[in-house]
Amino acid sequence: MKTEVMLHCGNAPKMERVIDLTIALARKDAAAAKKHIREDFVWSELGGEEVLSFETLESALKERPDVDAMHVTNGLSHGNGAMCEGTLLFADGDELYFCSVATFVSTAKDALIKRLHIYFIPA
Repeated sequence: MKTEVMLHCGNAPKMERVIDLTIALARKDAAAAKKHIREDFVWSELGGEEVLSFETLESALKERPDVDAMHVTNGLSHGNGAMCEGTLLFADGDELYFCSVATFVSTAKDALIKRLHIYFIPA
């Protein structure tokens, strides 16, 4: 998967963590994703009824379509939250805008993510 990430200050560890998690999810790499999340992690998507957890992550990722390219255009962090947004391009030519919003267990720079909401909009 081709990945482009916008330039940033390099001094926002929670923003970098949510970007890394979002890339791992797009790559369907459960092992890499689990480095950024707690065991009580919950992942939901806007409008979707499915809520994924730490235990169901690997099997759920296998069911998702392959992403050919990902472009992260923006990221922000403050307090115990962070987000990143951009576009996903799929093999069939479909393109989605996404926004990943993460809640961390604390404001510490090495805090793990406990909750993730992802919003998708057709491009």
